[in-house]
Amino acid sequence: MPLIQLTSVTKIYVTGAIPYEVLKNITLQVQRGEYVALTGASGSGKSTLLNIMGCLDVPSSGHYHLQGDEVSAKTDTELARIRNRFFGFVFQSFNLLGRYTIAENVALPMVYGGLGRKERLEKAKVLLARVGLERVTGHYPAELSGGMQQRVAIARALANDPAVLFADEPTGNLDSKTGMEIINLFGQLNTEGTTVIVVTHDTRVAQHAQRVLVLADGSIVGDRHHVTEPAA
Repeated sequence: MPLIQLTSVTKIYVTGAIPYEVLKNITLQVQRGEYVALTGASGSGKSTLLNIMGCLDVPSSGHYHLQGDEVSAKTDTELARIRNRFFGFVFQSFNLLGRYTIAENVALPMVYGGLGRKERLEKAKVLLARVGLERVTGHYPAELSGGMQQRVAIARALANDPAVLFADEPTGNLDSKTGMEIINLFGQLNTEGTTVIVVTHDTRVAQHAQRVLVLADGSIVGDRHHVTEPAA
């Protein structure tokens, strides 16, 4: 059974009285443990597709099954529970809260899991060590470099042990060297069993995925698998 299965999914936005079809009849399966890159020009539908797979948005038509369960018609509350249980998200902007320490930032998603403060902070420190930041748990975001802040964001995304890590242009605000360090970290997490789906316009990023989906004008026009290259 596929982890993610989309069947004839469309997404239409209406600006004023004019409908705009962002996704057109998308049929797609993602297996558990895959590392997938979504590529294409700006406006091709990459981020919209990621948002639908991550239950941040819903299709206008079609079906979305997550582990065999139809999620397309679930309520906002049900979708929020699915996001908290199954998914972690990393974005181009790190979205860290400046008034909280690094460990407190990572621990925030665990509040919804019912863990006590002590347990949350202990797990946050373990996750920060996993991304190589065990020495800065008491620091604040403004004290860290961009690459370190993105590592914190990744640790936060792993807070509830997600089945899927979604990343939308995660290296967009980073220099090339730091960006490759982040991509290398994604590869490591994938090797450890996390399914990774990343939106990118950067071919250097996409070449480290096992599978590359190419979108154009809301349709999938390419789906290729290849041997991944180690990040430099």
